[in-house]
Amino acid sequence: MIKNVKDVKGKDFKITRSAEEIRELSFKNHICIGCGICESTCPVGAIDLNAVAIDSRRRINVYFSGHEKIAQNLISDADIQKINDNEEKCVLCGMCSGVCPVGALQLTIDGVPISEMSQYPHYTSYSNIDDDECIYCERCEIACPRDAITIERELPIRKNLVTGEIFVDDDECIYCGICQEMCPASAITVNPNTGEESIVIDKDKCVYCLICKRTCPTKAIKAMCRSCSYGEYDLDPLDATVSGNSIIDDDICVYCGWCQGVCPTGAATASKPFEGNIEIDQEKCQACGACVDICPCNALAFPVSTEAGQRLDHMAVKKEYCISCGACAQSCPNSAITVTRSDVNMTPTKSATWIDAINAIKRVIE
Repeated sequence: MIKNVKDVKGKDFKITRSAEEIRELSFKNHICIGCGICESTCPVGAIDLNAVAIDSRRRINVYFSGHEKIAQNLISDADIQKINDNEEKCVLCGMCSGVCPVGALQLTIDGVPISEMSQYPHYTSYSNIDDDECIYCERCEIACPRDAITIERELPIRKNLVTGEIFVDDDECIYCGICQEMCPASAITVNPNTGEESIVIDKDKCVYCLICKRTCPTKAIKAMCRSCSYGEYDLDPLDATVSGNSIIDDDICVYCGWCQGVCPTGAATASKPFEGNIEIDQEKCQACGACVDICPCNALAFPVSTEAGQRLDHMAVKKEYCISCGACAQSCPNSAITVTRSDVNMTPTKSATWIDAINAIKRVIE
């Protein structure tokens, strides 16, 4: 006897079927990018894509910043179910799980995801950061449109990078506090209260810039920067090393390549799930922003004028960061966007059913 059990939590869902093997299909709404590939490839028509972007209107990006997104009287987060799965129609074949480019749908057989089974094809897309080349500048973390990258860095100890001497002549100091206000490192603390006067210099923070010495009205501060005056003869280069760790959350990464594009050392690399192209009909585009909302790659934006009287397109696109998922074309109410998928980067398969599904992904979305 086959028994179906559907477990729904928030916008996620889980369908379980037990027979000789236990099959379970789970969906994570927050990972879903609304591309509609699952809907178009489902052999039994069990999946429906909702009109996500048109309803969400949650944020607008202007500068291709990758992280800074400007809100214009919009709701902050859209709480919208992106797809619906018909439990009565679903046969748990795993097709939707196999073709989902971001892993929002996951079919497991006896607890093992089909993405880990060699008999099922899977995408060869990836993203990686080589820690041997990474300088932990955080450029990739800032640029990532999905907040999928975390850079943990350990900075050098400041006092090991500068050497010098500093002290205060208590007989000359009038505790005016000018040095405290001027200190760029916040290394000086002055108590000017009558009968409690004191001045303390934190040498762990002091960078021996000598600003306090130059601004002291009574010349009470005596200071010297040895590393500035005599070079770096007494500084160990290893003390200036920045160390750390780079982490990519594979659950939410969409392999757009922003990390690779902004990395100054070539430490970040990425490979997309699809090859393709995107075109925008500026005459049809009404700049409603639906495509900007839905794009998981931060590849679409409203152009910014750089000079007076400049005539701008309604929408601009950075094709190098587009993954050809088609979510923008699906959401556009004016059919102004055309996405063409020319190739799918997946492991080979001999299954005719899967070959047909993969070939179906290679298409024009408009």
